[in-house]
Amino acid sequence: MSAITTDSGDIIHYQILGRGRPVVLVHTWIGSWRYWTPVMTLLNTKFRVYAVDLFGYGDSARNPVKYTLEHQIALLEDFMNKLGITRAAMIGHGLGALIVTEFCRRHPDVVPRMMLISPPLFDPGDLANRVPAGRAVMASRPLIAPTPAEITPSAPTVPSASSAMRAALLAAARAKGGLAPELEQIAAASVSKPPPPAPAQNPLRGILGGQTPESLLARCFRRVEDAPSAIAVDTPRIDGRALALSVDTYDAGPLLDTLRLLSTLILLVHGVDDPLIPAPNEDVLHYITVDKDNTLVPLLLPNVRHFPMLEDERFGRIIGEFLENPDIGSIAPRDRWRRRNR
Repeated sequence: MSAITTDSGDIIHYQILGRGRPVVLVHTWIGSWRYWTPVMTLLNTKFRVYAVDLFGYGDSARNPVKYTLEHQIALLEDFMNKLGITRAAMIGHGLGALIVTEFCRRHPDVVPRMMLISPPLFDPGDLANRVPAGRAVMASRPLIAPTPAEITPSAPTVPSASSAMRAALLAAARAKGGLAPELEQIAAASVSKPPPPAPAQNPLRGILGGQTPESLLARCFRRVEDAPSAIAVDTPRIDGRALALSVDTYDAGPLLDTLRLLSTLILLVHGVDDPLIPAPNEDVLHYITVDKDNTLVPLLLPNVRHFPMLEDERFGRIIGEFLENPDIGSIAPRDRWRRRNR
């Protein structure tokens, strides 16, 4: 068993295979590193492949304090730092896709490309207003979308037009001789008070909340006995609290904003028949691909469910082309979703 220990004493288990450029694999809400074995075997002649267990999964630490998304992201940061991996392609599946995306937002220079398999991409209901339609996305633009952990009543906000106008009027009044003390206090409060944060859009709670790893396994395969042993053997070992806490702070909107603003090459792979995480709808796909036709490429695989790496014989070719081809837009053209005139 390969493992590292964090500064707080928690074990992070991982498996490693091959030599070459590093590739990091992060699993979904059920299973562990083990179901990545066919992918690791396929890639090991050209790449050094790492498959990591998140907290509460596989042989990593069972510590409920560390089961939030924020702590799982910190696990990936610790893993990269302690193994001295300064730059790597990343492949995240389901829960792993959430973690890899946020890791890339925080460390864009570390992740030149990432594949997101079955990521939870939902329409928050305000896509037409989140970013002006057709607005160019510049690679240098800062990633301003807050992570779920940063969405608090005290989080910094962008002043609205009305608050900016009140500030200007207040400054003008002061320049002309000031305001009465009681008016000064009221005016200052009206300018400085930020608007409340928008409520989180969290469809994951409805999908995964209250579920057990075993019930998710049953949903992913038509019959539990059909589940590959690489998934079934580790599913009963999952700490159910890790599953529950992983969805508490999810917010659909900021995840889409992050994908839209990242300059990293992104291949999005989703089974059309995924019974766990529905494939993103047309509005979501239009939103995240604005001005990114060849840097964010969605592949929608027909007759594929939640585990394309185990269900679709083409997956090996897709992942090989993703890692080696500088033009990810040429991968699996038949299954590529393309923008349409709206």
